[in-house]
Amino acid sequence: MLFPPNPTAILPKLPLENMEELGLERLSWITGYDTEKHEWITSNGLDCDASVYDQDAWSKLVKDQQTKDLIQSILDTIGYSPGGPQSEQARQGMNILLKGAQGTGKRTVVRAICNMLKRPMFDIRANDIPSTADVVRPWAAKVASLAIQWNAVVVVDRGDYFMRFPWPEHRERINVMIQEFESPECICMWPSVLTDKQQALLRPFSAIINFTDLDTAARRQRWLQLFGREDLAAILSSSEDPSAANVRDAEDWTFIREIEKISWYELDGADMEDFMNLARSSAGGRDPTPQHVKASLKDWEAPLPVRSKVARFFALREIRPPVLAKT
Repeated sequence: MLFPPNPTAILPKLPLENMEELGLERLSWITGYDTEKHEWITSNGLDCDASVYDQDAWSKLVKDQQTKDLIQSILDTIGYSPGGPQSEQARQGMNILLKGAQGTGKRTVVRAICNMLKRPMFDIRANDIPSTADVVRPWAAKVASLAIQWNAVVVVDRGDYFMRFPWPEHRERINVMIQEFESPECICMWPSVLTDKQQALLRPFSAIINFTDLDTAARRQRWLQLFGREDLAAILSSSEDPSAANVRDAEDWTFIREIEKISWYELDGADMEDFMNLARSSAGGRDPTPQHVKASLKDWEAPLPVRSKVARFFALREIRPPVLAKT
């Protein structure tokens, strides 16, 4: 299932000749980072990207512990203190590939890493990149130079649009960019949808984070976050099986049952946010509920496979109401 992205302002391309001026405007607008004050800001009336500084970004990652450990090791490598000892890898620069299908959390991890490092994002897009390798080299070198100057993290937004092209000239452009982003202290992240075969044709990356499709437990946790009910996640934390929940409050019990119903729809993270936005619209100014989401799912005829219906039936039957919960 695919929804069009939310409408955003059309930003001008990022040419080599005028990159610093246009890059500053883009850096400030996208991240909510004031490049003059060197601090994170909130702009009233402006729909800034969700990457504005969030000290709780780490806790919002819906990832297994192994993936979190890998991300933490990357943070440890990057997050050295200015003037302090630097690892050899940090001095060389880093290209980090975030590899997985759309909606598996790649952009969320980029935001979390930038938030944890308190660094703004320097977002570049596929249509910014020059069409020939000889022009790409000075362009990418300038991007790296500005990112280092601004202490920003370069993010190649939707780079997979051209990274998957089979023609050698396209691979050469990418490899030139990777090489230039290996400049000392330059950090670049590549959220991309790539196969192993496609990746093998590219210059090696410094680190790779693999993103698997969201399962029911991950979708359940993400819905709780979208509704601002992370407190209920503790009830389910002892087991991924919702039948293990010991809920004493009738309202919370009803809410968990409704979350369980919508969690069985096989949506990716992007779809879930889109349906949440639809739910907010249909709520008419009130706080949306899982019922609003469920209504949107039915309106859009979101598929619920038979196997999911059966599994959901048994899961819901095992969730005990408060009067039957163990004490």
